[in-house]
Amino acid sequence: MDRRRGALLRRRLRLVILGIVLALISAIMIYPLLWTVSTSFKTNRELFLDPWGLPSNPTLENYIKALERGNMGIAVVNSLIVSLSSIALISIIAPLAAYATSRVEFRLRTLVSNLLIAGFFIAPHAVLVPLLLLLRDLGLIDTHLGLILSYVGWNLPFAILFMKAFFVSVPQTIQDSAKVDGLSNYSIYTKIMLPLALPTILTVAIITFIGVWNDFLFAFVFLRSPSNFTVPINLLNFTTGRYGNDYVAQSAAVIISAIPTIVLYTVFAEKIRRGVSFMAFGR
Repeated sequence: MDRRRGALLRRRLRLVILGIVLALISAIMIYPLLWTVSTSFKTNRELFLDPWGLPSNPTLENYIKALERGNMGIAVVNSLIVSLSSIALISIIAPLAAYATSRVEFRLRTLVSNLLIAGFFIAPHAVLVPLLLLLRDLGLIDTHLGLILSYVGWNLPFAILFMKAFFVSVPQTIQDSAKVDGLSNYSIYTKIMLPLALPTILTVAIITFIGVWNDFLFAFVFLRSPSNFTVPINLLNFTTGRYGNDYVAQSAAVIISAIPTIVLYTVFAEKIRRGVSFMAFGR
């Protein structure tokens, strides 16, 4: 009895310690965001006089300045166009490729599957120069289309790998029963597999959106005109240009750039966790 009580007390103590550690980690990660939000409602004078305090007279002037003069409004629209277009194409292509390479028998299936997934293991810096030359020859430098196609090609290996993990987990008996009923591979995909895969497709779309929205490297290399800048590039331009010393306006710009991903992750956090857990552990 004493041993059980001692084991129970030790378990509770470990849980308490774990809770304290997780609370500290959460505070360390959340505090910079809260501080940035607070700073975005201050004036520069108030920031220097009381950097850690709450704003005494909250103002939206910094957000107006960031959206209008700092072009963050245009950048947000550009990022939405690029991100939504990219995930739309990926959500169409990736399930088709994953289904074909996991559930359809054809010659060289293993080779094709490996080639599709091989891009997942290539560093982005290794493809920048070839991709830049290709887009230049196609006349797609400084265009949203060139950036969208680059994001689609870059994110497809991950999306296909993610989707394959789902299709492989579907019992073979479902596909065999559908074939007995006279359905073709295409009909099996559109009528059975695709509806079953919708939650996984949504997870892939969310993860891809967050990655594309926050991407700096491709946008920095392929875009030239301020009118085409996405949020990360415009944020850099905003913080190093004429507003380089306007720290409160910079804070507002940072919050604007973070709002879509924060909202998206907050709404779909459980689906993202389930999707990643399924890919890692198969459940």
